[in-house]
Amino acid sequence: MKLPHVRLDLETALAEFDVWITPSTGEIRDTERFRDEMQAVVEVFDLLAAATDHFADSQHCDPIAIADTISNSIEGKAQHVAHALLTSLASVLFLVTGKSDNNAKCQLPLHLRDISGWENFPGVRRAKGQTTLVRRPIPRELKAEKFMKTVVDLADHSVEQHRLLREFTRFVLSDADYVSQLWSIGRSYCMLKELDKHRSLLTPLVVFQVRGSVSASGGHDPEDMLRERFREWGLEDGVDFNLSDVVIAEETVARGRKKTRAYDFVLPFKTPQWKQRIFVQCQFYAGDSGSVSHKNVDQTSTSRTKVRSQCSKPVFVEYVDGAGYFSSLNGDLKNLLTMDDTASFFQIRSAPIRLRREFQRIGFLCPIEIEQAVLRSDATDAGLKKVLRKDGYSLKEINRNLARCKERKALHQRKGKWSVIADRRAVVRRYLLLDIAAAFGIAPEPDEKKLLGSLLVPGYGPFHGIKIDSLAKQAIELAPTCKKDWSSPETILEDIRWLCE
Repeated sequence: MKLPHVRLDLETALAEFDVWITPSTGEIRDTERFRDEMQAVVEVFDLLAAATDHFADSQHCDPIAIADTISNSIEGKAQHVAHALLTSLASVLFLVTGKSDNNAKCQLPLHLRDISGWENFPGVRRAKGQTTLVRRPIPRELKAEKFMKTVVDLADHSVEQHRLLREFTRFVLSDADYVSQLWSIGRSYCMLKELDKHRSLLTPLVVFQVRGSVSASGGHDPEDMLRERFREWGLEDGVDFNLSDVVIAEETVARGRKKTRAYDFVLPFKTPQWKQRIFVQCQFYAGDSGSVSHKNVDQTSTSRTKVRSQCSKPVFVEYVDGAGYFSSLNGDLKNLLTMDDTASFFQIRSAPIRLRREFQRIGFLCPIEIEQAVLRSDATDAGLKKVLRKDGYSLKEINRNLARCKERKALHQRKGKWSVIADRRAVVRRYLLLDIAAAFGIAPEPDEKKLLGSLLVPGYGPFHGIKIDSLAKQAIELAPTCKKDWSSPETILEDIRWLCE
């Protein structure tokens, strides 16, 4: 349906942002990265328990005994399994001592040279399926992952393998305090395991360990969520929307380094017969990442200038959300929204209205609009086109989309009548309810309670909605063919609940 366009002042737009905010996209402990790391840490603690008589006392936490137990446990295992276990061992030792891989990678080479008196570093040379022990200069940097890979590579040279692993555990557990920390956590682990509470003990440690990598990968969650919305709208992967960042320009900066300027989304992406584009930058901050945010804001104008030099009539829309923009980064949000060339913004929850409204403004027809038109018309070619022409789409755009729907079998046509495919009917019907709430909804007057018992939708200020009974009445009037779907009250309630979720 045609979504009414409104121009909100800054105060009202910010009020909407605050009401429809998504503070975060989830807890670290709910991520797959956390679960994998937790499982690995548990396995290592179980092995350490076997090496230390279940952490009977701190004297049992001998670095050499620990190294030898782990060496024996990887014997005969596949290389990737052994490497994963050794990397997990390094993570556990860093966790319990408070050390980090960033520091260790620099200090370990010096430990080998100055404390252990090593003159070289062992490795292997592979030829014709055989490995030959070689000696190389001690590297200036030894990250745990690279170090443990060398340990695994030395599987056919057990003396050197044991020697390497012993030096690593000696380096990390370099004094009595570190050994005591390992024993304290290990002893607590063994006691709590009897109560099946050992994972609760490890959770804060593992969260701390994976926070950086989860934050880096979690930054893509809002983008992945938006791509799911695109698919709901019937858009095609890699054609109507991009699956990775789109590089706009590449610059050479200091010392010959290349710097790229990219947008998270360029829409429509490679849709045939389309020239005008919407450029979307995604910025989601669940906390205060001020320096990053300020940098992004500073670079926005430069990036937009590059785009304008390459593209005719670009539309710039900001995809912003997260608790960080509610609190300490709120000033950055205001700066983004008040830029002269910012056409609009949207959040995770408001994308189905606000971003689709931008598609409508440039005249781009999403397949879901055609599917809705089938439900809102007599389903003939003429009836369908009449509805879409009334919504403001050009005949050329309607014909383009109909041809694509036929090609992709996104619609059925039989005896001159169009129909929505069965797998799509529910989502099309639900978006129809959403659009009706947007088109026929109202905002309450100050100090009034007109919206009690209403379905509220974003895109038109903080509070905008329609009474539930009016919603059902309008839906049946606009799409009589849905009356059969909603003959059972459970169906329309299920549709509304889906929208809420």
